[in-house]
Amino acid sequence: MKKLLFLAIILPGFAQEPITRIACGSCYKPERDNGIFRAIAAEKPQAFLFMGDNIYADTNDPKIMKEKYRLLNAQPDYAVFSKTVPIIPIWDDHDYGFNDAGREYKMKEASAQLFFEAFNFPTQHEATKTPGVYHSQILGPQGKRVQFIMLDTRYFRSPLKKIKKGKRKVYQIEKGPDATILGKAQWQWLKEQLRKAAELRIIVSSIQIINTEHRFEKWSNFPNERTKLLKLLKDSSPGPTILLSGDRHLAEICRIRANGTEKLPVDLYEMTCSGMTHAGAPNDPSHLRVPGTYSRDLNYGLIDINWGKKKPKVTLSVKTPKLDVTTNSVTVLDFNEHPKIK
Repeated sequence: MKKLLFLAIILPGFAQEPITRIACGSCYKPERDNGIFRAIAAEKPQAFLFMGDNIYADTNDPKIMKEKYRLLNAQPDYAVFSKTVPIIPIWDDHDYGFNDAGREYKMKEASAQLFFEAFNFPTQHEATKTPGVYHSQILGPQGKRVQFIMLDTRYFRSPLKKIKKGKRKVYQIEKGPDATILGKAQWQWLKEQLRKAAELRIIVSSIQIINTEHRFEKWSNFPNERTKLLKLLKDSSPGPTILLSGDRHLAEICRIRANGTEKLPVDLYEMTCSGMTHAGAPNDPSHLRVPGTYSRDLNYGLIDINWGKKKPKVTLSVKTPKLDVTTNSVTVLDFNEHPKIK
């Protein structure tokens, strides 16, 4: 299998270069590729966050899953892209196993091994030593360090149940004391990660954290877990932090205002970029969405970092290449102030 560039084994010196541009995306089918990796490559990112549904395996057969990863790595544009741009991956449901699958998925151990092989994780990488595929790393020189925290929202997640609500079936809200998304070990690991020194943290969750209003998978299906995460971010005082997610087959930027119900000290933003080869999810209303940021077109995201001041200034861009014209939905977060729309 062709080796990909993985940030843990990148060329000497790269880890000490300031990170100023990162790209991200999710929900990708190689057989439906439309040149999106060429568009992302043209943006000249220093790394690419592959945020889940990186293949659509949907199987209990490891041979089928392995073949799906082979097709990904053989896709011409991706093959060129992954030779020059380091890939930081995490999975979602379709590359983990099945649609909306959690800890009940029977092939999860084999799936994790195939994930590590497909993205060329070194055999000594810490992520390969524990159940699941969560991992993190810090890049950049002191004073300009970026921490990438890649959460596994599948391996440990409690099973979901559907109930009828009107004419639709929706997921039951899971409030039981044992209901979990991350599981005990990953929660402890996350606490430890947030204690590490970094000037900017990027936390990737395959499913949405902030948006609570749609009927699909989201952290608010497990409200105690969502509350726990937001409280952890508040209590640990991790400094400038951005959330990223995929899954939804749409793009949007959501926001929790400072000193609201969650009592966060500063505004918290989440950029969802989903639908590199297929999108089109309906425009479900959300009072937490930043106006003007919704897109149902094929999309990817950019995170631009300006280190000119004491704290970073971050620009979040939803990019929607369409008919050779790229449109932008841009949100600027200046962490030297309380983050707010510019």
